[in-house]
Amino acid sequence: MKNDIQLCIEAYRRIKNLKLVGKELGIPWQTVYVHLKSANEPVMGDKLRYGSDRDKLASIAESVFKEIIPEATDRNKIKYQSSYDFDVFDYAVDVKASMPRQLNKKYQAKSWAFSFKKQNLLCDFICCFCFSENREIRHVLIVPSEFFKDLQTVSVSCDGYSKWLDYSVQKEDVEPFFRSLPQKLKSA
Repeated sequence: MKNDIQLCIEAYRRIKNLKLVGKELGIPWQTVYVHLKSANEPVMGDKLRYGSDRDKLASIAESVFKEIIPEATDRNKIKYQSSYDFDVFDYAVDVKASMPRQLNKKYQAKSWAFSFKKQNLLCDFICCFCFSENREIRHVLIVPSEFFKDLQTVSVSCDGYSKWLDYSVQKEDVEPFFRSLPQKLKSA
Protein backbone atom coordinates (compact mmCIF):
# COMPACT_ATOMS: atom_id res chain seq x y z
CA MET A 1 0.00 0.00 0.00
CA LYS A 2 1.30 3.44 -0.93
CA ASN A 3 1.94 5.96 1.80
CA ASP A 4 0.67 9.56 1.74
CA ILE A 5 3.98 10.93 0.49
CA GLN A 6 4.09 8.57 -2.49
CA LEU A 7 0.45 9.38 -3.33
CA CYS A 8 1.26 13.10 -3.23
CA ILE A 9 4.30 12.63 -5.48
CA GLU A 10 2.38 10.61 -8.07
CA ALA A 11 -0.58 13.00 -8.10
CA TYR A 12 1.64 16.08 -8.26
CA ARG A 13 3.69 14.72 -11.15
CA ARG A 14 0.45 14.20 -13.04
CA ILE A 15 -1.44 17.38 -12.08
CA LYS A 16 1.32 19.94 -11.25
CA ASN A 17 -0.93 21.98 -8.94
CA LEU A 18 -0.75 21.82 -5.13
CA LYS A 19 -4.35 22.89 -4.58
CA LEU A 20 -5.79 20.38 -7.07
CA VAL A 21 -3.66 17.54 -5.67
CA GLY A 22 -4.86 18.36 -2.17
CA LYS A 23 -8.46 18.37 -3.37
CA GLU A 24 -8.01 15.03 -5.15
CA LEU A 25 -6.39 13.40 -2.12
CA GLY A 26 -8.65 15.09 0.44
CA ILE A 27 -5.83 16.86 2.30
CA PRO A 28 -4.81 20.54 2.57
CA TRP A 29 -2.49 21.81 -0.16
CA GLN A 30 -0.02 22.81 2.56
CA THR A 31 0.26 19.14 3.58
CA VAL A 32 0.87 18.19 -0.06
CA TYR A 33 3.66 20.78 -0.16
CA VAL A 34 5.26 19.50 3.05
CA HIS A 35 5.13 15.89 1.78
CA LEU A 36 6.72 16.86 -1.54
CA LYS A 37 9.48 18.90 0.10
CA SER A 38 10.24 16.12 2.61
CA ALA A 39 10.73 13.74 -0.34
CA ASN A 40 12.89 16.28 -2.23
CA GLU A 41 10.29 16.32 -5.01
CA PRO A 42 10.61 19.52 -7.08
CA VAL A 43 7.56 21.76 -6.76
CA MET A 44 7.30 23.45 -10.14
CA GLY A 45 3.73 24.22 -11.09
CA ASP A 46 2.55 24.35 -14.68
CA LYS A 47 2.37 27.89 -16.02
CA LEU A 48 0.91 26.75 -19.32
CA ARG A 49 -2.12 25.12 -17.66
CA TYR A 50 -2.62 27.20 -14.54
CA GLY A 51 -0.79 30.48 -15.06
CA SER A 52 -2.02 33.94 -15.93
CA ASP A 53 -2.16 35.01 -19.58
CA ARG A 54 1.37 36.42 -19.23
CA ASP A 55 2.60 33.21 -17.61
CA LYS A 56 1.10 31.20 -20.46
CA LEU A 57 2.75 33.40 -23.08
CA ALA A 58 6.08 33.10 -21.25
CA SER A 59 5.67 29.33 -21.14
CA ILE A 60 5.02 29.27 -24.90
CA ALA A 61 8.18 31.33 -25.52
CA GLU A 62 10.22 29.02 -23.28
CA SER A 63 8.89 25.99 -25.19
CA VAL A 64 9.82 27.60 -28.50
CA PHE A 65 13.30 28.36 -27.19
CA LYS A 66 13.72 24.74 -26.07
CA GLU A 67 12.60 23.55 -29.53
CA ILE A 68 15.17 25.86 -31.13
CA ILE A 69 17.98 24.69 -28.83
CA PRO A 70 17.16 21.19 -27.56
CA GLU A 71 20.51 20.99 -25.73
CA ALA A 72 19.60 23.95 -23.52
CA THR A 73 19.08 23.04 -19.88
CA ASP A 74 15.70 24.27 -18.68
CA ARG A 75 16.37 25.57 -15.18
CA ASN A 76 12.63 25.83 -14.48
CA LYS A 77 12.47 22.03 -14.58
CA ILE A 78 15.09 21.98 -11.81
CA LYS A 79 13.80 24.78 -9.59
CA TYR A 80 10.47 26.62 -9.43
CA GLN A 81 10.84 30.26 -10.45
CA SER A 82 14.49 29.87 -11.30
CA SER A 83 16.39 33.16 -11.41
CA TYR A 84 16.83 32.66 -15.17
CA ASP A 85 15.40 30.17 -17.65
CA PHE A 86 18.16 28.30 -19.51
CA ASP A 87 21.80 27.30 -19.47
CA VAL A 88 22.93 27.30 -23.09
CA PHE A 89 26.48 26.07 -23.68
CA ASP A 90 27.58 27.58 -20.33
CA TYR A 91 25.73 30.87 -20.90
CA ALA A 92 22.83 32.04 -18.71
CA VAL A 93 19.82 32.97 -20.84
CA ASP A 94 16.45 34.30 -19.77
CA VAL A 95 13.51 34.13 -22.15
CA LYS A 96 10.94 36.93 -22.29
CA ALA A 97 7.68 37.19 -24.23
CA SER A 98 5.34 40.01 -25.06
CA MET A 99 2.34 40.79 -27.20
CA PRO A 100 1.60 44.27 -28.57
CA ARG A 101 0.18 46.68 -26.00
CA GLN A 102 -0.65 50.34 -25.95
CA LEU A 103 1.78 51.58 -23.32
CA ASN A 104 0.81 55.24 -23.38
CA LYS A 105 -2.76 56.54 -23.21
CA LYS A 106 -1.83 59.60 -25.31
CA TYR A 107 -0.58 57.62 -28.29
CA GLN A 108 -2.25 54.85 -30.26
CA ALA A 109 1.06 53.18 -31.11
CA LYS A 110 1.63 49.73 -29.70
CA SER A 111 4.83 48.24 -28.32
CA TRP A 112 6.19 45.04 -26.92
CA ALA A 113 7.32 45.51 -23.31
CA PHE A 114 9.87 43.39 -21.45
CA SER A 115 10.95 43.55 -17.82
CA PHE A 116 14.68 43.00 -17.33
CA LYS A 117 14.96 43.99 -13.68
CA LYS A 118 15.14 40.52 -12.11
CA GLN A 119 17.70 39.12 -14.55
CA ASN A 120 19.73 42.30 -14.73
CA LEU A 121 22.83 40.93 -13.01
CA LEU A 122 22.33 37.21 -13.62
CA CYS A 123 22.10 36.59 -17.34
CA ASP A 124 24.56 36.66 -20.18
CA PHE A 125 21.72 37.12 -22.67
CA ILE A 126 18.02 37.81 -22.71
CA CYS A 127 16.08 36.31 -25.60
CA CYS A 128 12.88 38.27 -26.27
CA PHE A 129 10.02 36.88 -28.33
CA CYS A 130 7.80 39.57 -29.84
CA PHE A 131 4.46 37.90 -30.59
CA SER A 132 1.69 39.21 -32.80
CA GLU A 133 -1.91 39.45 -31.56
CA ASN A 134 -2.50 35.88 -32.82
CA ARG A 135 0.67 34.59 -31.11
CA GLU A 136 2.88 34.34 -34.17
CA ILE A 137 6.51 35.27 -33.64
CA ARG A 138 7.22 38.66 -35.24
CA HIS A 139 10.74 39.16 -33.90
CA VAL A 140 13.31 37.31 -31.82
CA LEU A 141 15.79 39.57 -30.05
CA ILE A 142 19.00 38.35 -28.45
CA VAL A 143 20.29 41.07 -26.16
CA PRO A 144 23.76 40.68 -24.59
CA SER A 145 24.11 41.58 -20.92
CA GLU A 146 26.26 44.63 -21.59
CA PHE A 147 23.27 46.31 -23.21
CA PHE A 148 20.65 45.67 -20.53
CA LYS A 149 22.63 46.16 -17.32
CA ASP A 150 20.85 48.67 -15.07
CA LEU A 151 17.69 48.64 -17.21
CA GLN A 152 14.35 47.89 -15.61
CA THR A 153 12.19 47.62 -18.71
CA VAL A 154 12.57 47.74 -22.45
CA SER A 155 9.85 48.63 -24.92
CA VAL A 156 10.07 47.83 -28.62
CA SER A 157 7.84 49.73 -30.98
CA CYS A 158 5.63 47.53 -33.15
CA ASP A 159 5.95 50.00 -36.02
CA GLY A 160 9.50 48.80 -36.70
CA TYR A 161 11.37 51.83 -35.39
CA SER A 162 13.29 50.80 -32.31
CA LYS A 163 16.97 50.57 -31.48
CA TRP A 164 16.20 47.21 -29.86
CA LEU A 165 15.38 45.74 -33.25
CA ASP A 166 19.13 45.90 -33.95
CA TYR A 167 19.27 42.72 -31.83
CA SER A 168 16.69 40.94 -33.96
CA VAL A 169 17.65 37.57 -35.44
CA GLN A 170 15.77 35.01 -37.45
CA LYS A 171 14.40 32.16 -35.37
CA GLU A 172 16.57 29.67 -37.28
CA ASP A 173 19.69 31.72 -36.43
CA VAL A 174 19.28 31.50 -32.65
CA GLU A 175 20.93 28.11 -32.22
CA PRO A 176 23.86 28.85 -34.59
CA PHE A 177 24.44 32.10 -32.70
CA PHE A 178 24.76 30.32 -29.35
CA ARG A 179 26.89 27.56 -30.88
CA SER A 180 29.27 30.19 -32.27
CA LEU A 181 30.02 31.68 -28.85
CA PRO A 182 33.38 30.83 -27.29
CA GLN A 183 33.33 28.46 -24.36
CA LYS A 184 33.18 30.42 -21.11
CA LEU A 185 36.23 30.12 -18.91
CA LYS A 186 35.42 28.36 -15.66
CA SER A 187 36.54 29.98 -12.44
CA ALA A 188 39.27 28.02 -10.67
